[in-house]
Amino acid sequence: MYIRATKTHTKQGETRHSYRLVRSDRIGGQVRQSTLLNLGVHFDTPRDQWAPWCFT
Repeated sequence: MYIRATKTHTKQGETRHSYRLVRSDRIGGQVRQSTLLNLGVHFDTPRDQWAPWCFT
């Protein structure tokens, strides 16, 4: 699992990042990714502290 930063846009045209906890699974030779938890735009945990969120 890992945290993905996804670009989003507001109605005013501003670019922001939304953070999501994502899991990758290999199914039939293909990789499928699924969002487990939407952490939102205001996820302010420093990147060096993300490891506990990304358990396996």
